[in-house]
Amino acid sequence: MEPIPTKQLIRTAIGTAPIMALMLVTLLFLLTNELHHYNFFFLWAGITIAISFAWMVNIAFLVYVNQQWTRTWIRIFIVGSILYGISFVVLNFILPILSISRTNIEIIRITNILAVNTFIYVLTDLILTKENKNKYALENANLKLANLEAEYKLLKDQINPHFLFNALNTAKALIKKQPQQAEEYIIHLSAFLRASINNTRKTVPLKEELALCNEFISLNEIRFGKALQFENKLTIDVEKYSVPYFSILSLIENAIKHNIFTLENPLHITITGNDHYLEVKNNKQVKFVLEDSPKSGLKNLNDRYKLLNTDEIVIHETDSLFSVQIALLKK
Repeated sequence: MEPIPTKQLIRTAIGTAPIMALMLVTLLFLLTNELHHYNFFFLWAGITIAISFAWMVNIAFLVYVNQQWTRTWIRIFIVGSILYGISFVVLNFILPILSISRTNIEIIRITNILAVNTFIYVLTDLILTKENKNKYALENANLKLANLEAEYKLLKDQINPHFLFNALNTAKALIKKQPQQAEEYIIHLSAFLRASINNTRKTVPLKEELALCNEFISLNEIRFGKALQFENKLTIDVEKYSVPYFSILSLIENAIKHNIFTLENPLHITITGNDHYLEVKNNKQVKFVLEDSPKSGLKNLNDRYKLLNTDEIVIHETDSLFSVQIALLKK
C-alpha cells in the first residue's frame, strides 16, 4: 500500500473539526428546542473534541491498519461502530444531567456519527487521491526524464561514431590532396570531440554551445566547401543566457542531414534571435526519401524543454524555408 500523508491529514483534522462542530451545533439548535438552555460554546467545544477524536480514529485506521478496505466505505461503519460504543459509555455518565429525551439523544448520536464519518471519509479520500495523483505524476515525470536522458545519451552515442567515421574519411582524403587543410580539419575535429564527448550537463552557457557549433560548422565547411553557408546574426549578449546542451548543434546537424546542397544550390543556415528566443533557419532543399522523417531529434529537444519548465520549441515550415525557435534560458 502507498504511504499515508499523515501530517496533511492531521492538519486537515485540526482545521476542519472546529468548523464541522460549529455547523453541527448550529443545526442542532435550529432543529430542537431541548438544547437552547445549554451554553452554545460549551456544546461547540465538546463536539469539536468528539469530531477530533473521530478524525484520529480514522487516521489511525489508515496509518496502522493500512489495508485496502480501510480506504473504502467500510471504514465509515467500522469507525462509526467504535465511536457509537464509546459514546454509549460516555452517555451513561452524563445522561442523568441532561434534560434531553433518550430517543432524541439516540437520533442525534447516530446521525452525527454517520454524518461526521462520511464527511471525514470524503475529505481523506480526496487527500489520498490527490497525493497518489501527485505521486504518480512525479514518478511519470522522473521516468520520462530517465527515458529522455537515455534517448539523449543513445543519440549522442550514435551521432559521435557516425560523425567520427565520416570525419576520419574526410581527413584521410584531405591528407593526400591538401595536407595543410587536413591539419586544420583535425584541429577542429579534436576541439569538437573534446567538447562534445565529455559534457554531461543538461544546459550549457549559450557562448559554449555556439563555440561548439562553430567547430562543427568549420568541419563541414572544409568538407562541403561553399555548398554550405553559415551565418550567425545574433546581436544579444551571449554571456547572459544558456540553452540545453546540443540543442543548437542538433538543429544545424538536422539541416545538413535532411537537405541536399551543391555549389549551384548551397544550403544557407542562419542563426538569429533576441532576448527571448534563438532561431535556426535554413532554405529547404529536402533530400528524396522513401519514408517521412520521424523528426525524433526535434521531439527529443522539445521534451527536454518541457522538463526544464519553459516554452516548447516553435517550428515554422514553408515550401522554401524551415526554422526552429528555442527559448533562451537566463543564467
